[in-house]
Amino acid sequence: MGADPDRPTSEPDPNPEGPTELVETDSGELVERLSAGTATVLLIWLVMIGAGTALLGAWAVAYFVLGERLGSGALVSDFGFYVALYGVTGPTVLWLAGRAQGHAARWFVWTAVRIGLFMSALTILFGGLVILVLGRGFTSGHVVLAVSVLGMTLAMSVVWGLAVWAADRWIAQARTVT
Repeated sequence: MGADPDRPTSEPDPNPEGPTELVETDSGELVERLSAGTATVLLIWLVMIGAGTALLGAWAVAYFVLGERLGSGALVSDFGFYVALYGVTGPTVLWLAGRAQGHAARWFVWTAVRIGLFMSALTILFGGLVILVLGRGFTSGHVVLAVSVLGMTLAMSVVWGLAVWAADRWIAQARTVT
């Protein structure tokens, strides 16, 4: 492959059989994007990591904090769908924030922790507002539940950070000619 005068010399040439492809925009500019197959595999990876950790986290909080055992019926119900959707949000937002920028694992984990804390804070705030609207008072059980949600989300976010970093590194390595 010939050298492109506009491309920095420190960056290797893209692998023609790699996970990315060059496409032409409406203005005629060539941009690099994920191939359809790579994007599909990445989406499945992010969904499985996010949904799996969130459902496991919900099961653990329900079992250890609330004393309830969630069966498969609860996890594949509307409750399970929304918990999985909550979990999918973290890794996908993290991917959009840090993809293809060469960040270290530490950056991905730290950013995932911040995303997770924000998500769980919103969830706890919403739950607190529901309690107030219903005219109920806060109890120590609510505080234990809130701390459990924060702790479980922090644990999930570390997994999100490492999983997204691994996907980013794989794509970065696979897109260059070795």
